[in-house]
Amino acid sequence: MESVLLPDASDIVLERDIQRLGRALHQRLKGKSPGLFTAAYWQGLLLDWAIRDPALKTDLFRLVDALPALATSEQIARHARDYLLADGRQLPTGLGFALRATENPLAGSLAAFIIKQNVRQMAERFIVGRDEHHARSRLKKLWDRGFGFTVDLLGEATVNDAESETYAKRYASLIEFLPAETALWKASEILDRAPAGPVPRANISLKLSAMDHLLDPADPEGGAERLLKRVRPLLLRAKELGAFINFDLEQWNLHEITHRLFERIALDPDFSAWPHLGIVVQGYLNSANDDIDRLIALSQMRGAPLTVRLVKGAYWDYEVVHAGLHGYPCPVLTQKTHTDAAYERLGRRLLENRASLHAAFGTHNLRTLAAALASAENLGLKPGAFELQMLYGMAEPERDLLRDLGHRVRLYAPIGDLLTGMAYLVRRLLENTSNSGFLRLSHHDHAGIEQLMAAPEPAPATTSESAVMDRRSISNRNLRAPFDNCPLADFTSPETRTALTRAIAETEKEMPWQVPVVINGHPRSEGAALFHLTPNNRTCIATCTNPATLEEVEQAVGFAKKAWPAWRDLPLETRAARVNELGARLERDRLRLAAMEVHEQAKPWREADADVAEAVDFCRYYARQALVELGPRIQGGAPGEINTLTYEGRGLCAVIAPWNFPLAILCGMSTAALVAGNAVLLKPSEQAGAIAFAFHQHALAAGIPPGILQLLPGDGAVIGDALVRHPGVVQIAFTGSREVGVAILKLAAEIMPGQTTIKRVVCEMGGKNAIIVDDDADLDEAVTGVMSSAFGYAGQKCSACSRVIIVGPIYKNFVDRLRMAAAALAPKSATRPDCLLPPVIDEASHTRLWNLINEPENSARCLHRGNAGEEGWFVPPAIFEVNDPRHPLMQNEFFGPILTLFSARDYSHALAVANTNDFALTGAVYSRSPGNLQRARAEFRVGNLYLNRPCTGAQVHRQPFGGFKMSGAGTKAGGPGYLLHFTEMRVCTENTMRRGFTPEIL
Repeated sequence: MESVLLPDASDIVLERDIQRLGRALHQRLKGKSPGLFTAAYWQGLLLDWAIRDPALKTDLFRLVDALPALATSEQIARHARDYLLADGRQLPTGLGFALRATENPLAGSLAAFIIKQNVRQMAERFIVGRDEHHARSRLKKLWDRGFGFTVDLLGEATVNDAESETYAKRYASLIEFLPAETALWKASEILDRAPAGPVPRANISLKLSAMDHLLDPADPEGGAERLLKRVRPLLLRAKELGAFINFDLEQWNLHEITHRLFERIALDPDFSAWPHLGIVVQGYLNSANDDIDRLIALSQMRGAPLTVRLVKGAYWDYEVVHAGLHGYPCPVLTQKTHTDAAYERLGRRLLENRASLHAAFGTHNLRTLAAALASAENLGLKPGAFELQMLYGMAEPERDLLRDLGHRVRLYAPIGDLLTGMAYLVRRLLENTSNSGFLRLSHHDHAGIEQLMAAPEPAPATTSESAVMDRRSISNRNLRAPFDNCPLADFTSPETRTALTRAIAETEKEMPWQVPVVINGHPRSEGAALFHLTPNNRTCIATCTNPATLEEVEQAVGFAKKAWPAWRDLPLETRAARVNELGARLERDRLRLAAMEVHEQAKPWREADADVAEAVDFCRYYARQALVELGPRIQGGAPGEINTLTYEGRGLCAVIAPWNFPLAILCGMSTAALVAGNAVLLKPSEQAGAIAFAFHQHALAAGIPPGILQLLPGDGAVIGDALVRHPGVVQIAFTGSREVGVAILKLAAEIMPGQTTIKRVVCEMGGKNAIIVDDDADLDEAVTGVMSSAFGYAGQKCSACSRVIIVGPIYKNFVDRLRMAAAALAPKSATRPDCLLPPVIDEASHTRLWNLINEPENSARCLHRGNAGEEGWFVPPAIFEVNDPRHPLMQNEFFGPILTLFSARDYSHALAVANTNDFALTGAVYSRSPGNLQRARAEFRVGNLYLNRPCTGAQVHRQPFGGFKMSGAGTKAGGPGYLLHFTEMRVCTENTMRRGFTPEIL
């Protein structure tokens, strides 16, 4: 019989006390509601409608989020119609009519005023003021009513150093103002003192993300070091003036950086004895218990207590989605009941360790409050030995009652204007309308006491990451299992950071790598060599390549011809299994392969890892897709015949690969040809020989026959040309520049002597990709998205943004913020974890791009040119402005960190300019107008269109990649139908009628 774990006596007693205290609180709260649920027409009724209709809630909150960016009445009215007048939506009486009437300018102007005024009033419910001076009277009223406060400055997103510095100065001003102001207020025994000593009246919460816009979990030490320079002076002044400073916790990405900074401050001799220092612990984190252990040890090390504000966590949706998108382990508990149970357990731990950690419970939940109070009671603690904290504008009945019971209640009181506070407002609205939120359940849905006080269910024992990986490995070996993208490296993991650092150091010692010619499995390493310097250091050789000769091309073709029929005739499942095994081998070697790219192509950490992950994805996706697309199938259903459609490989395929995605693209083209039943003659870029040789070795080890995959490194003009011309080559797969691609297409169209098959070319070329920034765009996101799209990997991507088209009056604001963001891009070696701007690939690119930056064509105006590093082939980011959409800077691809800006009259003009180009690869639109986003879907004619996100970073299966016009022939790598380009289709028709009868009708 299975044993059942029973609660011990202390748990039973604690649960009894929780129920007693919770029910007593509930009884005293009867008949009282928070102000938001009893507000006037707009705020109360509209929120009620949103609660009843989740789709309306989404659209309403998106409208609220967009409002600060809408400058005119016409914009507000149009957005209100676009968001709220959805097809088939049943709006309350009068609202739909009123919204439709806003098409009239006069009615629209009035409606816009009403909408914005009411949203402003709603924001003021949660935000105490525009700045500390404006907030003064509200803060004093709170104090006079018996509430403490902690002030937070809204504005979590900064995109450049100047904005981060401004944010830090706002905190400095707040630190100067609050202690002096609050010193004049009346004394309060419960607010001014705790058993451990005096409690500062001025309590300030720091948002660290806004004080450095380049924080990256890959470089926690660098992030903490930069933040220290801004934060330490603030804390010195706070200590001098007698203010309390609390470090807020935000997204998981910033968790380690925040803790490292906090530890440096806490152990600093200037602060080690200072008790007025605190940090947040987020109860929904899987690491929360370890975080408390870490803080207990820190407190004991410094010999002074710390304060911990225990919250459940405000970024749950983001964390779950972010982890799912990237394949990361989810850092948070995924069920609310598990978070509630964890919070109760963590809260008790804080109280049990009160000598080291002072507890502040941030919650509105009746059950959670009762659990904290019951734990304190069982430990013999009086009110005042801990704090209860709530959000300003929420749970007014609860906070009033707890104050009346003698508890020190502190309100989280944000300061900021409507624009910077909108993200905070939307989070508060979501919290108030959440299906599982206590305030809605209690005060709107009027849930019963049994539901409100039900004991939360603890999370089961977490599955180890290794067990998750084992299950994933089993799934990946099963070709019938659904395809799942290879997770990107999770740099929040210290193990990942350490492992990649070690791999980079180890591979650096291996250079220069020898890249041989490999024909039928036999390498040739002697003879003349081509040298490629690592772009990170002009004096260091990365690869020594032995170029293939024309005679070796002939040999390779001969061996491939002999080997091909047997490979073509292998069962499809066998070929797919070997390609799938290649993906497994690449994934097992991913750290070394990524480290090689860091050196050979100067790929920054994330870019290098993503390239390897994409190569793995190509192997697994094409292996599975082959079984779906290339198996035999019956056509038609007429009696008396059977029609069987089959696919087979075409023959010899020349794969001519680029250097910028040195493994992913080479692997994608090769594995597509291989799984379809072709032999591959692999011609890598001269700057990517080492990674190509590593791929070749893994492919042979995975079971690809030596005669089916030949490695022919060398000069593209010689070896590539010979392969394209060769009469025995029937297929060419190419990714690279338009110039070379068009030449290949032209040459492949010629019939060579001895040629028996029409050559087919899968040709992916470049792009001159545009991002449109609409007049209502979220400029925080737009600037960040343009920066990563234009300057990620120094702009050396066919998908990179090289044109930005800005709509209407936001032009100057956007340009100013973009220029300052670009100014913060310092050129660094790709070996460093903080590299955001690596060098370009070689001397030729370096010279070409510098010449262009120094002498742009015609009347281009240079808005920004950064500084270049010295050791590597560094090219600074350059931003130009033109007023002619046909300007060469708006038309020609440069493959470097060069960006051109254009001001459009309106959105229609922006779309027209975006389409005024020979290329059609990628594009993006940043807009909060549903109508304009829909127009982009229909009118922005590119192969890959991205809405409100960067225009780079396509992933296999999710975003099949490829363009048309002069960007390519319309194929979509990593998507359905791609494999068909590498096959011949055959149909066999059999007459099944014999002597007047057919099997089908017997």
